[in-house]
Amino acid sequence: MFFKNADKLNIMNSFLQKANSVTLNNKDQQTRLNISATIIKFILNQPERWDEKCKFNIKHIGEQFINGISNFSTNEPDSIDIIYVFSYRFLCEYDFTIEENKELNFELSHIKQQIFDNLDNLNSDLRSQLIYASYIMPTSILKEMINNPSFTHMQEFKSTVEKAEKLKADWDNEISQKNESVNTIKDKLDKYETGFNFVGLYDGFSQLSNKKSSELKWLLFFLVFMGFMILSPLITELILSIYKSNNNNEFSLNTLYTIIPIISIEIILIYYFRIILAQYTSVKAQLVQIELRKTLCQFIQNYSEYSMKIKEKDSSVLDKFENLIFSSVLTDPEKIPSTFDGIEQIGSLIKNLRSS
Repeated sequence: MFFKNADKLNIMNSFLQKANSVTLNNKDQQTRLNISATIIKFILNQPERWDEKCKFNIKHIGEQFINGISNFSTNEPDSIDIIYVFSYRFLCEYDFTIEENKELNFELSHIKQQIFDNLDNLNSDLRSQLIYASYIMPTSILKEMINNPSFTHMQEFKSTVEKAEKLKADWDNEISQKNESVNTIKDKLDKYETGFNFVGLYDGFSQLSNKKSSELKWLLFFLVFMGFMILSPLITELILSIYKSNNNNEFSLNTLYTIIPIISIEIILIYYFRIILAQYTSVKAQLVQIELRKTLCQFIQNYSEYSMKIKEKDSSVLDKFENLIFSSVLTDPEKIPSTFDGIEQIGSLIKNLRSS
């Protein structure tokens, strides 16, 4: 703060009181004094603003200006000229540094033009100082502003801002491209995810198919084995009968007793053969269903995409497909005979044979 300083405000107020109460014989001196008093009055009305806009002259002639108005005397005409020149310098700087969208006060603008028009009526020394204030001083102000470290930092800041804006634009462009790439990858991954889901489902059915194929092979083995076991007693009995007939052995009750256990064994073996056969048939049917599901998994993706188009007309378009895919692969268990079915009938038959 310079003009806003309390001491300086008091000095300027005292000057105005003196200037307003003085009447000089020299008309030109009186005019310069009145012009200086008017400028100082505007400074007193807005000291903060003049502090902000007149830093150059505050730095170079500020104290001289205050000393001049402090030591003002009507008996010293030179003091009026000094105050006049200094006041004009502050006015020129204020006009030079004022904001672009604002204009100088009408009264101040009129005073400035009045001073400029009266240059020819002044002595050479006073005229040269006013010309300096009008033409050369703005250049000095501008030069000092440019060489000011703060202004240099501002230029660097502007350059940094431009670089930052360019970098931001590059980043935005790169981010936009990356977003497009990411969205493209996302779309592909969504398709891959769907495809892998069906691949996983297909793989699950393949593993189940391998297990059922292995189970079918074992069932076929047991089925052949049971067939051989069923025929073994009959072949054995046939061989023994031929052997006895060759030895002229007649049929007796003991021979009958040997046939009864064979019949019982045959019935039991046939019963279990029937169970294994039913299980074999069931597993074979399961394999057919599993292979059907594996085949359906190969076109389900295209089918589901197609179904989205026709779902608007039929919301249950996939119901049959889903029922087929996710239904049980087991055949009806009621068709498979229980392990203990027919035991009572076999027991009754043996009792009847013994009683006879």
